[in-house]
Amino acid sequence: MPGDDQEIEEPENSTVDDWLGQNVAKDEQVADEALAEAGGDPAKAEKIFDEKATGQETYDEGRPD
Repeated sequence: MPGDDQEIEEPENSTVDDWLGQNVAKDEQVADEALAEAGGDPAKAEKIFDEKATGQETYDEGRPD
């Protein structure tokens, strides 16, 4: 917050990989690769994505990859 001089303290086990945005970015890449692998067929790409994507599981487990 503007004007807030308090120092932010990270937990000891915090890593950059904890960020949800990074998991989303990884899954975006998997989605692009799945669509290419499926030859542009969205239904096939969805099946490939579901097999390879890990962001949701990582988020549900509450830990980085």
